[in-house]
Amino acid sequence: MDNPVAPPAKRRLLKLAAALAVALLLVVLALPPLAQQIIGPQRLREMAQKALTDALGRDTVLSGDVSITLTPWLGLSMGPVAVAQAPGFGDDPMFAARKVEMTIRMAPLLAKVISPGSVRARDVTVHLARAADGRTNWDDLAAPQDAQAGSGWTVVPQPRAVHLDNVAVRYDDAATGKVLSVTGARLRTGLGQPFDFAASFEAMGLVPNGQLQCHLQGRASFDPGSGRLGLHGVRVESGLVIDAPLVPGGAVPTRVVSRLILDYDASAAALTLSDIDARADGLRLTGTAGVSDLPGAPRLAAKLTLDADLLGGWRAILGLAKPGSPESLVAAPQEPQAPATSPAGSSTPADAALTAPLPNRLTAALTLAGDKDGLHLTDLTARLPRGTAHGSARLVPGDRPALSGQIKAEDVDFDALDLGGGGGWPVPGPWIFGLDLDAQVACSRCVVGGLTLAEAAATLRGAPGLVRLGPATAVLPGGQVASLDARLSPNGGPDGGPGYDIQAALEPLGLTTRFSGRLDATGAAGSWTLASPDAAAAAKALGLGSLPAGPVAAKGQLTLLAEPSGKWQLSGLEAKAGGLVLRGQIGPAPGGGPGLGFDLAVDHLDLDRLAGLTGPAGQPGQSGPSGPAASLPRAKGRLRLEQVTGRGLDLKNAVLDLSLGEKGITAAVETAEAWGGRLSGSLERQTTGRLTGALQLAGAEAGKLLPKSGLSGPIAAKLGLEAAGGPKGRFGAVSAAVEAEAPRLALGRAGSRQTLTTPKANLTFKGTDGADGLEGEANASLAAASFDGGPDGPNLRDLRAALAGPMALDREGRLREAFQAKLEASALARLSGGGESRLTLSGPVAAESGGAFSLGELSLGFAGASATARVWRKGGEAAPVQCSLETGTFSPRQVLPALGFSLPAQAPATLLAKASLAVAAAVDDKGVVVSKLAASLDETHVTGHGSFERFDPARGKWEFTVDRLDLDAYAPHKPAAGPPPLAERRQRIDFKGLREAALDLKLHFGWLKKGNVTFDAGTASFNAKNGLFTFRQESPRFYAGRLFVEVRGDARDTALKTAIELKLEGIEIARFLHDWAEGDTLASGACTFVVAARTSGATEEELRGNLTGTGHLQITRGEIKVRDPDKLVNGKPQEERLPFEMFSSSWNAKGGVAHSDDFRIESPRMVVAGRGECDLRHETIDLNLMATLPSGSQVPATIIGPLDGPKVTIDRSRIIGDVVYRVLQGFFSIPGRAVTRILNLPGR
Repeated sequence: MDNPVAPPAKRRLLKLAAALAVALLLVVLALPPLAQQIIGPQRLREMAQKALTDALGRDTVLSGDVSITLTPWLGLSMGPVAVAQAPGFGDDPMFAARKVEMTIRMAPLLAKVISPGSVRARDVTVHLARAADGRTNWDDLAAPQDAQAGSGWTVVPQPRAVHLDNVAVRYDDAATGKVLSVTGARLRTGLGQPFDFAASFEAMGLVPNGQLQCHLQGRASFDPGSGRLGLHGVRVESGLVIDAPLVPGGAVPTRVVSRLILDYDASAAALTLSDIDARADGLRLTGTAGVSDLPGAPRLAAKLTLDADLLGGWRAILGLAKPGSPESLVAAPQEPQAPATSPAGSSTPADAALTAPLPNRLTAALTLAGDKDGLHLTDLTARLPRGTAHGSARLVPGDRPALSGQIKAEDVDFDALDLGGGGGWPVPGPWIFGLDLDAQVACSRCVVGGLTLAEAAATLRGAPGLVRLGPATAVLPGGQVASLDARLSPNGGPDGGPGYDIQAALEPLGLTTRFSGRLDATGAAGSWTLASPDAAAAAKALGLGSLPAGPVAAKGQLTLLAEPSGKWQLSGLEAKAGGLVLRGQIGPAPGGGPGLGFDLAVDHLDLDRLAGLTGPAGQPGQSGPSGPAASLPRAKGRLRLEQVTGRGLDLKNAVLDLSLGEKGITAAVETAEAWGGRLSGSLERQTTGRLTGALQLAGAEAGKLLPKSGLSGPIAAKLGLEAAGGPKGRFGAVSAAVEAEAPRLALGRAGSRQTLTTPKANLTFKGTDGADGLEGEANASLAAASFDGGPDGPNLRDLRAALAGPMALDREGRLREAFQAKLEASALARLSGGGESRLTLSGPVAAESGGAFSLGELSLGFAGASATARVWRKGGEAAPVQCSLETGTFSPRQVLPALGFSLPAQAPATLLAKASLAVAAAVDDKGVVVSKLAASLDETHVTGHGSFERFDPARGKWEFTVDRLDLDAYAPHKPAAGPPPLAERRQRIDFKGLREAALDLKLHFGWLKKGNVTFDAGTASFNAKNGLFTFRQESPRFYAGRLFVEVRGDARDTALKTAIELKLEGIEIARFLHDWAEGDTLASGACTFVVAARTSGATEEELRGNLTGTGHLQITRGEIKVRDPDKLVNGKPQEERLPFEMFSSSWNAKGGVAHSDDFRIESPRMVVAGRGECDLRHETIDLNLMATLPSGSQVPATIIGPLDGPKVTIDRSRIIGDVVYRVLQGFFSIPGRAVTRILNLPGR
């Protein structure tokens, strides 16, 4: 049908509508540039800047152009843009962008709906901040805006084509001190609903010292009505690099890459993480997780699987690998490595990023659940290369959080896990003291510290202010129970770490130890104590090797520093074991090297006692490369020994430099005082088993080196030792040599002194170390130029001795078999009359392992005399050395001169013709016991026995029996020559011998003649000790009477104090005076003579002058010889014997002068009475007498003068002849010499 032509009015309306449409289009297209031209760029920028300032409430600065578009969207483009910072947060802008573009749909504006569209921004910087008081710089921006409440406008965002490039966000939190920064962020979204998106960014600060790269890609949906954003199949890939150690000493950098799928259902408020795959070096975590009921009451459910390579690099990251070990990453890589990248950038499969499977792996399955009430590890199942572990845990948050859990390990070898590392200690911070802790650990058949524990259990409990680990108990392989109790308190460490008090015990062995002090991440320090009644048993139970038996107590200050330094130090150490006290300090090796360093001191080391404590030495095969030299730790330091005794050693102030390490053990003697000299040298034991040593001794004192020898003088010696390493830890060839020499040695015993010139001794051993010990040949030699025995001893020269024989020693250094050797010795003896005679000694020598030995039968030959000697000892430490000597009959006249003894000049030729000697004795450390002594000299026979100490016969106990001995025959008696001269009497007496003597001597004799006096069947004894002495002599048949003499003295002071008691009862005085005092005045008579006196003094003159006491002399029924010089018979004065009834006198002495008031002589011809005094100091007498004759007439007389020859003065005109004179003169010649002899007793 044809269209009719429109009326003109209608055509005009259509034209008008078309014109209006064209005009509107032109307006829409031309309005923005027209408005910009009309308003102007500056005015438009000001209007936009003011609008943004009003809308944000912040000063906004637009420093660039502003443009507007109307179709098909209302668009605004501007930049650069800067939004001011909130007050109090600095001057830098909070928001800045180089370019910002955004659009709003035009049509919805007609319905008062603002529908934002695309947003594009480039080079955006956002600075967010929170002040210390909690204020933020966005509080005013986030406040609710009610500007649109009454306007009727609504905002319905419809994001599309959002492009954000190079966005940087920085967040500074002054309240916590944390800084978070995001850089290089990018976001791209697609069009429509749902829309695709991709995002990436780098972040710093989410993890301390960590850098995170994250990439997200997936689909999202936005519900404009609810404003909810949903995520669907978002692939999240990230890489985390941490440049600082996670724990002190941990390796850097730490790299973790992860990949997962994220879904968020906004309507169900559920977040799901699937295909989780997170990896570090040697670690992989996989599984799924989900969070529901977001955001009000979230619930967590997760199932994760952990796969770990137990030798992987994660151990170094966590500080569980020692620095320098092959798996350690502490050392910086040789070349810089590229930063971690997202797995999305790699086309390789995910499994390729893991290390290839290894047998040393750990796998663990974890099931987690969480809600507002806490996090619950419902199940943990871990499988290790050996053993399994099961456990669970629960964490309840809150003001007072609670953590509980339990874990049980079965058949786990914890030593194989090598959990000790080089990092700092994961010491919990103060937060642990705000928890309620309750955790239990149980182990069955697990290996810890080299010990297999059948059962072990520990409990960790804590409450605010206290954390306690204990009781922790473990049953050791031997059945002993070890326990541990550790307590942590909040205040202890200087860095906020806790204090601690750790106690451990081992029952039933009684071992206890305690360690208390402070603890933090840098280490621990405090006091340490240990005590054990049986250290050897405790060490054996703990698998620590051998320690000395007996009680041990130790204490000190222990400091432990965490890795990487790993240093520790035990200072103020004081350990006591078996009488040994060890002090000093132990720590790491100086200079930071591996091993130990120490500086220790021992006050007194008794090797004999130490040997008893340590027990037997190691078994064969425990030395050498696989023995102690290889097992000892590296150590270097000093050992100071104040005194070392035992095993023949006497060391003082010794300082040893000890080094233990891979090459072996070296001990260098820096300095040591040994036997009065200086010891130096070194010993080295190599790991190959080779042993070398060289020691030098200079200036040692012979008396200290050989304390029982009586030698004195300096000795120099050196020791050379070399032993090659052999199979099974034994030595191979062994050689040792000892050389000792001295310029001169003196031998002093029993007051005598002999000299040995240039002695030199050598001892060598060469052999091999067999399965049972050392076997080889031993040689010893001694040579000396001369031996001078002094004026009364032998003189020898060219002394030589040699001893050689095979020797076998066991591992203890003891004889394994009897040592059989031959001794050869010789010397030239110089005879007193000139010439020389050779002295020889030869015979077998044998020694056994138990200490038994024998020498003999040794043949001795000298100066024509021969003897046989034996020296032996039975086994046993307390067994004495036995010896015997038997000679044949020899001529003393030949032997004594050869020995250097001069013969008595007046001895008849018939004497000293024959002699013999037999002696048997036992010698030990205390002295010598002579069990048998039999000697004969001419016709005299002596037997006896005795003992003495210090090898000095003057310090002992002796008892002898002599059948008949005439001493005057060998040394004729010399008559007394009167009192000694005054100078001699004033000479000080030497009491040194009396003070030092410790002698108990008893002598029995059948017949003895000495000093022309004969003793029949007598006994004499002398006892001296500590300066006190007693001499006693008794004879029941002494000149037909009885003799008793006792002299007691005290020589401890400078002066001698002595008491004398003399009794002669019923003796034949005439014969006694004739023999003793050469008196020939009395012809007969029975005498009783008693003296009791005391005196003191340092000289004979003082002894005489201080004499005090009493004396009584009585002679009855005797006859006196009266001689008339005027009447000669055969050239001699005529002798007449006059009888008398009694001659008596009593004396009281004081100050050296004796007084008598009862001097009396009764005879048929006269009675004499008188009084007077006797001056014992000068041996003079002064008597006044009155002789009464039968006729009744009295004749006075005086006797004045020296005792041995007084002058008799008498009035001869009143008597007939000279009878009275000669009688008085005869009587007073009796006591003269006798008193002189008595006065000499104290000095003698």
